Amino acid sequence: MLRTLGIIIVICITCMSLMATQFSDFQAKATAVQDDPDALKSLIQEYLYRAQNLEDHRTLQNYWHYADSTACMAHYQRLAREYPNDPEYAYLAIRLVPNNEDEAMQLIAKYPRFYWGYRILALGFIQKVTDEEFVGSEAFTQYSTLVDTGYKEFPEDDYMRLAQAYRFHAISDPERAHGYLAQIKDTGIIQTHYQFFRDVAVQAKRTEAFLNMTKQLIDSNVVAGELTKEEADYYLTVTTLDLIAELEGIAGLRKYISENPQLTANGESLTYLADKFLEYDDSKQAMVYIEQAIDMGEVNYPELNNSQTYQKLSDNPQWKELLARAKAIWDADAKSRAEKLLATQTAKPASDWELKDINGNLHKLSDMRDYVVILDFWAQWCSPCKMVMPNLSDWVVNDMPRGVKVFSVNVMENDYDKAKAYFRDQKFAMTYLEGNQDVANAYGVRGIPHILIIDRQGNIAWEQVGFSYDLEEKISIWVEHLSR
Repeated sequence: MLRTLGIIIVICITCMSLMATQFSDFQAKATAVQDDPDALKSLIQEYLYRAQNLEDHRTLQNYWHYADSTACMAHYQRLAREYPNDPEYAYLAIRLVPNNEDEAMQLIAKYPRFYWGYRILALGFIQKVTDEEFVGSEAFTQYSTLVDTGYKEFPEDDYMRLAQAYRFHAISDPERAHGYLAQIKDTGIIQTHYQFFRDVAVQAKRTEAFLNMTKQLIDSNVVAGELTKEEADYYLTVTTLDLIAELEGIAGLRKYISENPQLTANGESLTYLADKFLEYDDSKQAMVYIEQAIDMGEVNYPELNNSQTYQKLSDNPQWKELLARAKAIWDADAKSRAEKLLATQTAKPASDWELKDINGNLHKLSDMRDYVVILDFWAQWCSPCKMVMPNLSDWVVNDMPRGVKVFSVNVMENDYDKAKAYFRDQKFAMTYLEGNQDVANAYGVRGIPHILIIDRQGNIAWEQVGFSYDLEEKISIWVEHLSR
């Protein structure tokens, strides 16, 4: 009898483990097919009864609501009716319903110690509390009472802390709001509400906790491979200097720099400091930092000459001397710079495409084998793209040799009509092409602006992602080499 009971227990444990394992791979599979609604619906049906706990159901619900919200809600509303005393099904039935705060209040009234009712209410409260009329209403008092109750029930929960912070910020008590924010550890919450965290830190004149959170967030991006250690250090430095400048002005900034002399040993920090001192109309100190940045090779002549940031220095005789010095350094390095550029040449076959120009005429890459082809991938909402395009247009008008075709390929666009109107209004010299996601994927375009140089044999020879002030020079060097 005992042996039989032992076997039954082992079988039950094994089945439970198997069910948990069977659901654990659902999210990876769902992510892989999320762009195919039919495949996603089929996968959801396959896993529907494998969900073993609330978190499994939440994950399933996220994808199902995306694929078929009607079927998803009907399923969980049916479960809530079948199990009227189960708070988890009651929660799942209202979780994705818009403006569900009233339902959350009913859930809290029935299950006053059930966390997820407070979670829904807290998120709804955070959205509403930015409305000044709401803050002065009876509803605000009612919500505040329940938010406070939720925090007392779950004082270690970061969402409850966040809701309390918004509550006290709304009634102009930044010190208490800051106290709650300082306890939050969830990097997802910090990232989503980062500007709010910063605003409260400034109002409370408390920067230490905010900078600790910023470091925590940046470190998580380093671990995820989204930032290098050097980039992380720079972002943290800039955030620190920005806060000090806002709270203490130029005097505080000077004091912090004197206490941290390592700042002026970093080229990126120097250019940031130069920009910041220009904001405070201290051109003398700004030029000291610019000169040091030139010596470090962090800033070059094209940037100094063309950046709007430095235009306010254009009438300063000392600035003209500094600019002449930067130009001499730039010109002296021309040969070496060209050699380094040409050494990075590749020969990756360029995918063929057939795209329409602004007048509906078709252009096909395979018809341009005797030309050097330049592609500039852009969108009208992209600020760096709009910095590239005037320079590229000037190059087409003033420096482009024969045997070259230049196309501005509109991709990642949210309004093609607006993009065309912008292109026409600016009278750019490039040829507009209406791109699509297929051509962007074919060329590995993940960010814009993205510029490619294609040789006469149809191979990608060079490419650049992002804006640079020396783009015209780079293109001239590349095109001259391919045109020989």
